[in-house]
Amino acid sequence: MEITGALTADGTDLVLVRHVPAARAEVWRHLTESERLAAWFGTYTGDPASGTVQVAMTAEPGDDVASEYTIHACTPQELLTVSSAAGEGTWRLSLELADGVDAADGADAADGAGPNAAARSAGGGTRVALRHHGVPREMVENIGPGWEWYLDRLTGAVTGDDVPGMDVWDAQYMSLAPAYAELAAGERSGD
Repeated sequence: MEITGALTADGTDLVLVRHVPAARAEVWRHLTESERLAAWFGTYTGDPASGTVQVAMTAEPGDDVASEYTIHACTPQELLTVSSAAGEGTWRLSLELADGVDAADGADAADGAGPNAAARSAGGGTRVALRHHGVPREMVENIGPGWEWYLDRLTGAVTGDDVPGMDVWDAQYMSLAPAYAELAAGERSGD
C-alpha cells in the first residue's frame, strides 16, 4: 500500500484523494446524514443549519465523547468544510466532491493499480478530496495514515465493500507512517 496524500506546494495543507464508484449524491449522504456517517466515522447530533453539531467519533476504540464541529462551508454535493478542537489546537478539514475521474489524481493512476483502480476503470464515480488545512508537519506521519484509513472506510461504506477496522490498522495503515514522515521532511514530491 502506498500513500495517496500530498502536501500542497506551500506545504501547509495535506490533501488525500479517493475515487469512489458512486454518484456524488450518495457520497454526500455519507458525509451529511448521521446514520450513514456512523458507518465510517461517527455520529452527530444537533441542527447543521445552526452552524454547529456535536460529533461523536465511533470508529476508533475508546470513549465516543462528542466534540463540537463548526460548519464553515456547505455546498451540497460539492464542498463541506468543518473545524473542531483537537487537543490543544483546531483541525480544519474540507471534503471536496467532483464528478468523474481525473487520471492525474493519485500515484496509482498511471499504472491502473491501487485502491482506486476499479473506480477509474468504471469511468465516472466521484472524486473525493480531503484537505487537512494547516496540518503541523510534525504530525503528518500520524495524521496521513489516519486519513487514509478513514477514506478507505468511507469508500467501503458507500460501495458496500469492506470497511477496514482496527484489526488492520497497524499492518496496513501505520506502515505508511515512514512515507508520510518523508513527505513532511520534503523528501517526497507533493502537488
